Amino acid sequence: MNRRGLIALCLAACLAVSFGGIALASARAYRLVWKECGDGLRCAELVVPVDWADPGGPKTSVHVAKLPATGASMGPLIVNFGGPGTSTSVLRRKTGPDAPPELPALLNELQRRFDVIAIDPRGLSEPQSGKRASCAEPDASIFGLILARTKQDWYAHAAKNAAHQASCRKMVKSAWYGMTAWNVAHDIDALRAALGQDKLIYAGNSYGTVYAQAYLELFPQRVGRMYFDGTADHTQQEFESWIRNYAFTQERHLTRFRDWCARRTDCALRGTDAAKAWDELVARVRRAPLPASADRTVHEGQLYAGAVKGMNPAFWPQLATAIRKALDGDAGDFLTKLAPDQGGSSVSQDSLCNDFMPKLPTYEEFQGIEARLREIAPRFGWLEGRFELGRCWGRGGGASWAPHPLRVKDVPPILFAIGELDNNTNYLGQQHVAEQIPSAQVLWHGDGHASWAANICLRRHVFTYLTTGALPAPGTRCPAERIQQVGK
Repeated sequence: MNRRGLIALCLAACLAVSFGGIALASARAYRLVWKECGDGLRCAELVVPVDWADPGGPKTSVHVAKLPATGASMGPLIVNFGGPGTSTSVLRRKTGPDAPPELPALLNELQRRFDVIAIDPRGLSEPQSGKRASCAEPDASIFGLILARTKQDWYAHAAKNAAHQASCRKMVKSAWYGMTAWNVAHDIDALRAALGQDKLIYAGNSYGTVYAQAYLELFPQRVGRMYFDGTADHTQQEFESWIRNYAFTQERHLTRFRDWCARRTDCALRGTDAAKAWDELVARVRRAPLPASADRTVHEGQLYAGAVKGMNPAFWPQLATAIRKALDGDAGDFLTKLAPDQGGSSVSQDSLCNDFMPKLPTYEEFQGIEARLREIAPRFGWLEGRFELGRCWGRGGGASWAPHPLRVKDVPPILFAIGELDNNTNYLGQQHVAEQIPSAQVLWHGDGHASWAANICLRRHVFTYLTTGALPAPGTRCPAERIQQVGK
């Protein structure tokens, strides 16, 4: 889940397919028809039930893409690079603004030994599939509740998300009720069967690990090898418990940002304590809006929204510069270079909310939660409550697959990679998931979210595991590589 700069997401208009009332009892009954679809890919459509809880009900199709192996193939490797969003388009090697530039090299490496296959999640597809659609109404910015200054602002945020959701439901029709990770996990298993694969070999990053958690519970006997990269914790039943881990992580991230700045000769805050510089800026904005160029001002919520975006390690140089300039009298970078992302027409957040927040706290309940977050993370981390809730505030009434403790046993060794700088799918939550899988082994590394492609040490160990099943020696740690390039 790149939470602060998501890979461009694509909505599929999932089309109902009539089979005259005949139930699709097994994916083995459906043959994938592969066709050339550009960029060296072959594509197909997999027909599945709209809702696997009703396998004899309406059908839909999901888009599948394959990079055929360039060497002797060991068989299929099914991958999902997160979102929730399109996964097949990533195989085209045309990296977007949020994808690591090293991704094509990773795909080349995997393609030497596997047929690399991606399946688009429910309601999402790449433009080349011919199924891309857009909801008529955009959703609210996920930063909206951070920007909110009054209770009326909260109501306006909710109304915007509700209008978006209503337009999406009208667009995708019956497919609306299948947009959960639980259904995607069934789709993955149907793909495995259609490919003739006895045991699934799967690699998931970010939201791709949510599908993996569902698969482990549903089909443990069909698991061969599974790699979890930047795991999103779907095992916390209570919103407050889940968000506390984010708050703790972000509070510590402020000091990591300070330490990074102190080591860099090119940091705009070098020579000062970057965390204390942030504290000073917060104290000022609480007294009065901060001045900015062109006769503008920056209010408290705008400062916080820009800082939440800037706390992603990839944005640390911009954050340091924005704080320095604001202390010197021009806070304009918080309105421009660190401006909050606007809402969009995709159903990605609707899918996320179906999985993570089918039951939301009330406005009054959240005030209590926020007060407790301020106690444990008073400088910065408390903002995570508003950020995460902002995704889903005002949505509801769709399908749901609520968070719950993992119920997994008798699965082969599973490899987890956890980054010490991961504030996206926070490392505390990742540990929490791994601890619930008896056969899990954790490979720690010094970088942040989604570093599989960029960290060479990590790539080496993961490739060995996917091709041979051999795990790194216990206690193995990969040093930071990606963070060393930030700002260069």
